[in-house]
Amino acid sequence: MPLVGGGGAPNVSGGNPAGTGTSVNYIGNHAYAYSGTIAIGSGNTTMLDFTTAANTYILAEIEFHGDISGVGNAETVFLIKMDGQDISKTEWNATVDHTLMDTPTRLILPPATRVQVQMAQASGGNINFQATMTGRVY
Repeated sequence: MPLVGGGGAPNVSGGNPAGTGTSVNYIGNHAYAYSGTIAIGSGNTTMLDFTTAANTYILAEIEFHGDISGVGNAETVFLIKMDGQDISKTEWNATVDHTLMDTPTRLILPPATRVQVQMAQASGGNINFQATMTGRVY
C-alpha cells in the first residue's frame, strides 16, 4: 500500500498512486507516464504531455494500447513530438497491420525537453486507447 501524505520514499501522495494523466513520474532511476484510457476521435488528441528533468535524460519506450476489436478499417495516426517537432509519425490500419500494438518506439528523451504523445483517428468512430512511456533515467 502506498504511503499517503509523507514518511519514507518514494512519497506517493494523493488518490492516484498509479500516476495516470499526462505527466511524467520519477521513481529512483526510472521514469513512467500512463495516459489512462482516452477516447480517440478525429483531430490530434494529446495523451501524454510532459517536460523531462533538466539534468537527466531518459532511455524510453513509448507504446500505444487499445481495443481494436470491431474497428473495421479504421485509420489511426500516432505522433510523438519533442519541443514541437515531429519525431515519430506512424499511420496504422487495423485491417492490415496488427504488429504496431506490440512494438514500442524506443527513443532518448533529452534533458529539459517537452514531450507530447498524440493520436488521431483518420476514419472510424471513437476508439479507447492508452499510451505508456517507461524508461531508465541517466
